[in-house]
Amino acid sequence: MIPLDELKKILGRGVSIIGCDKNGLVALEKSCGVLSHPNENGGGRMALLACEYDFAEQCYLHPGGGKIYLLNRLDSPVSGVILLGLNPEVAQAAKAAFENKTVEKKYVALVKGFPRHSSGIWRCRLRKNFVGRSIKISTGAGVYAETSYEVVESFRVHGVTLSVLNLFPLSGRTHQLRVHCSQNGLPIVGDETYGSARFNAFFLKNFGGLRLFLHAEKISLFYEIGGRHSSFAAESSVNFFQFLEEIKNAC
Repeated sequence: MIPLDELKKILGRGVSIIGCDKNGLVALEKSCGVLSHPNENGGGRMALLACEYDFAEQCYLHPGGGKIYLLNRLDSPVSGVILLGLNPEVAQAAKAAFENKTVEKKYVALVKGFPRHSSGIWRCRLRKNFVGRSIKISTGAGVYAETSYEVVESFRVHGVTLSVLNLFPLSGRTHQLRVHCSQNGLPIVGDETYGSARFNAFFLKNFGGLRLFLHAEKISLFYEIGGRHSSFAAESSVNFFQFLEEIKNAC
């Protein structure tokens, strides 16, 4: 198993370690703009780790030897908690936990508008479409996706309602949270693909610092390795909505 000190040496810019366990399961904090893995053409922005990536095995190749397994992904503009496995045994066990749905994930988002209900579950079919080298998700066909949501708070600013939502994906589909929010009239602030270009321009003009305001705040999983059951949980160290007070003061 690759030592944690060796992992620290190859962390990408804007990436830090926030948790680990004795089995070699590691939680990283990534900032907005960092790729879960490098682009296949070798170009593009900084990835989680500054080393080669094996797309067939879905793992990073440590310069000194050994493999570091990517266990889940976050879109480049999404910040927050992401998992790695430092050996094949824990990687296999964690992937089995995802398949067996013994993993819980919590995201937080800033959206335009307010839901009809303060909590609930969104369900729809999602289909993946390829537009050049990009992916665009459409609704109405494909596989089912479910997201549980709850309103943390809402407030008015410059005549517009903004809401902070906790989002709990009950399935793991590409762009699921972004599409569910948009489909329900609650575009995530800064979403250039499924959001409101007009509102994003308004937000940038009035508050600056526009980005996709979606953050993976917490992940926990229950898994079995070597015939024994283990649990692991990691929570983001970033106060993602520390800017909220400043926004509210502009009301």
